Amino acid sequence: MTEVATLVDIMRLKEQGLSKRAVAKMLGISRDTVSKYWNCVQLETGYGPRPKLIDPYRDYITQRLDQYPALSAQRLFEEIQAKGYTGSERTVRRHVASVRPRKHREYKPFETLPGEQAQADWGHFGTITVDGATYKLYAFVFTLCWSRVSYVEFVVRTDAATFLSCLYRALIYIGGVPREIVFDNAKVVVSERVGKIVRFNENLLHFALSCGFTPRACWVYDAESKGKVESQIKYVRRGFFYGRKFTDLRDLNRQVRDWCSNKANTRVHGTTGEIPRERLNDERDYLRPTAPSARPFVLEDRLATRTSLISVEGNQYSVPSRWARRRVRFRRYENHLELLDDHEVVDTIRLEHGRGKRIIRGEHYPEHEQARRRKTPANPLQAKFEGLAPEAAAYLQGLSRSRTGSLRNQMEKIIALAGAYSPAVVSRAMRRALEYRAFGYGTLKGILKRYEAAPESLPEVAGTGTKPLSTDLNVQVEKRDLSYYGTLGVTR
Repeated sequence: MTEVATLVDIMRLKEQGLSKRAVAKMLGISRDTVSKYWNCVQLETGYGPRPKLIDPYRDYITQRLDQYPALSAQRLFEEIQAKGYTGSERTVRRHVASVRPRKHREYKPFETLPGEQAQADWGHFGTITVDGATYKLYAFVFTLCWSRVSYVEFVVRTDAATFLSCLYRALIYIGGVPREIVFDNAKVVVSERVGKIVRFNENLLHFALSCGFTPRACWVYDAESKGKVESQIKYVRRGFFYGRKFTDLRDLNRQVRDWCSNKANTRVHGTTGEIPRERLNDERDYLRPTAPSARPFVLEDRLATRTSLISVEGNQYSVPSRWARRRVRFRRYENHLELLDDHEVVDTIRLEHGRGKRIIRGEHYPEHEQARRRKTPANPLQAKFEGLAPEAAAYLQGLSRSRTGSLRNQMEKIIALAGAYSPAVVSRAMRRALEYRAFGYGTLKGILKRYEAAPESLPEVAGTGTKPLSTDLNVQVEKRDLSYYGTLGVTR
């Protein structure tokens, strides 16, 4: 092969007027070589491209892909292998990747005017434990499209009340309402969709009407149609959450609020080249004011059980007993319920975190409360016994635990016995019996008889022989010299 330098020398000497013979002699090459390149400046390579095993099948593969673009490389490998191909499947894959028709999505920059649009979405961030229960952790992210100011809040619920409450706090944070807000197609936003026809969730529509914005749903399975908030979720994930330590949900939200105010919204934005907070000062002139009365709620109902319990987010809450086995309507806010009777709020219930809890309030069961507070017991024998003296109720409890004979028989005999004494004497006798924890008809009868014999002072309880132990003990113990123990001859 003639090198490029030799070819250049031939051209140079030719231009100087030398003959072929003289050039061949000067360069030390044959005259035939000089003649070959005398009128040509193209370098002779000496060989063509190396043939490959797949070469005979290139046209077949191209033809098949033109007709069926989605054919897999493995399928094409099997087809040409049946035609005599002896190469590897990997070679076929590389060739198919180089010739397969590729589809590239077209992206057009989408810019909005100040106050025109905001975007909101959820991001999943693992799990968190709240009050002993493990929840999925979500971040609600809201971004103004023109200024790029963002609001972020972490939650453990994605129900409609929580979603609308997060949206409300985002509007308060930016200090106004844009003309439209773009959401994804979650149930809390879209109740039904057929192609381009969208039926929005009724709760969202009520909230949008009260605040003054128009909801808009992005294309299904097309995150790029709300790309600004999608980019912000990625920024929250890597710029804030990754490697972050926090004690609980409240601490996490405190940290992310500080991050939004002092980092995310004060940095120079990569797309606009400006600081979002400073752009917000200009954008606020185009935002509608936030209605202070627009705090969101959703209307829901539940069927109460026969014990007047309704279930909300895995916990059971009592409602007034008159609603047992009936549908209970309520306004559901983020952290509490307002029970409704027609349009009147009759009670407020605070929602609890966790699952499997039963929150029961006594005032919801007025008949049970009245029975509990009733002074006169329902049983006539119990009522008659407890009417003997102020101490009779406590004495009856002790009598029931003493298991001295039949309880009913003991009560009837004590009632008959007490008829022979004044209430003051019975009261004093029961008080003495309670002091010594001595219960039963026989014991009480003995106390009463002794009081009858010596009314000035009651003796000790008959048959017990016990007295309260004195707290002033002075016991004399004999002391011996230690040498005494050495004379006992103890064998070890």
